Amino acid sequence: MRIFGLQIGRDTAQQDAAPAMPRRQRIARGGYARRGFQAGVTDRLTSKWTTTDETVNMALLNHLRPMRARSRDFGRNNEYGRKFLSLVRTHIIGPAGFTLKVDCRRPDGTPDQQDSQRIARAYKKWGKRGNFDVTGRLSETQFDALAITMIARDGEVLIRMVEGRDRGLHRFQLQLLSGHLLDEGHNMDLANGNRIRMGVEFDAWMKPVAYHLRIMSGSADMHGTASQRYERVSADEIMHLFVPEEIDQWRGIPWAYVALRDAKHLDQFDEAALVAANVGAAKMGFFQQKDPEAGPPMQREGEDDGDGYADQQDFVTAAEPGTFDVIPEGYELKEYDPTYPNEVYDPFTRNVLRRLSTGLLVANHSLTGDLTQVNFSSIRAGTLDERDMWKMLQGFYAEAKEVIFGRWLGLSMIYDPDLKALPYSKFDKFNAPVYFGRRWDWVDPKNDAAADREAVALEVRSRAEIIRERGRDPDEVWAELDSEKERGMATPHAGGGGNSNAGTASAAA
Repeated sequence: MRIFGLQIGRDTAQQDAAPAMPRRQRIARGGYARRGFQAGVTDRLTSKWTTTDETVNMALLNHLRPMRARSRDFGRNNEYGRKFLSLVRTHIIGPAGFTLKVDCRRPDGTPDQQDSQRIARAYKKWGKRGNFDVTGRLSETQFDALAITMIARDGEVLIRMVEGRDRGLHRFQLQLLSGHLLDEGHNMDLANGNRIRMGVEFDAWMKPVAYHLRIMSGSADMHGTASQRYERVSADEIMHLFVPEEIDQWRGIPWAYVALRDAKHLDQFDEAALVAANVGAAKMGFFQQKDPEAGPPMQREGEDDGDGYADQQDFVTAAEPGTFDVIPEGYELKEYDPTYPNEVYDPFTRNVLRRLSTGLLVANHSLTGDLTQVNFSSIRAGTLDERDMWKMLQGFYAEAKEVIFGRWLGLSMIYDPDLKALPYSKFDKFNAPVYFGRRWDWVDPKNDAAADREAVALEVRSRAEIIRERGRDPDEVWAELDSEKERGMATPHAGGGGNSNAGTASAAA
């Protein structure tokens, strides 16, 4: 109905005649309904956000070399980078390295202590400096600390297992190789169906079959020049250690890759702030010419340089306690009082450091040593979360050590005089290493010990589990306790007072 040219009510006939607009069009035109994932929408706010579906290998092809160089600079020239690598060595390897327990078992499942101890003694002898690596300069613990540092800094490390008559008593030693010996630009498809990607040769199933290492001949090691000649080394001799982040990943990524930009910006910011503070403390002010007619200050007596002026002008250029000077005529002093670093410096730096520690996957107080804004509960929660990560990385490296142990054992059972008597047919029985990583004491050990004691009493934990959590071998601890008892040493009471022998005697009385 129309009244005075205006449409009143619904014109059903016209509405029925008009075709219905598809729902998708209505959403697109009106925008009144939103479906799907907003993270996939590209608008003015997300126009600079990447939409390229790039794999990790594509990114490594373009960015691994500069990223590794920047990560090395981060570890050498940045205080927080040096601290991060120190945390890696300290928490993954520890001061005493991994603890080895050889767990040989008889066919009935009972422990074979004699064979286990014999193999453990031989391995400990091999792990000493002069026997473990090809240079003769690294013990097992030093080798592991250097290897894990290179993995964290460069993203990867190569361990070559070298056999030969000149390789020590067991004719087996290890060689530590840097990841840059694999040429990132060495890529080709081979006639046999294999492919070389960033210096690593893969088969059709993407299993590494060989590594093409740069030949560092002549003075290449001194000048760092990249060689275009390669030595093909079978994958049976090389362990390529890195923490993969995607399937079929060719090379490792430096662990600090997310935090490198923030670390560099913070480093530049701190340097500028320190320079500004230093300049502000050293420069007190400037002398400004107030009278345009005023010339340079007059010379001091006896200091004429022949031009009518003094070489040393009568400006106050140094300040000493209890002295007063006169400003030259026609000049005035303009004080220089920079307000930077100001009150926002500390909060801003702390915020960047929180981002930095998050990118490095470590607790902020561990990286910075700043305990001013933490309490017992927060520091415990953050530390426990961080320690779980260290345990996971310990497990990653312990798996590599188990492979090395098997290679060493196969040769040592042939050449070591103490192990020749072991039958080679029972190799699987003897190849039973268990590595324990270091563990940490808490700031409240008394309450932790009480909790462990209660868990044992409730039979929800075993003593052996508690000992393993401390990074010790339970059999070794119990042997030490038995030795102490044989020496007549009193055993402390579990509750912390007296000793068990005294308690038993008093109860009997």
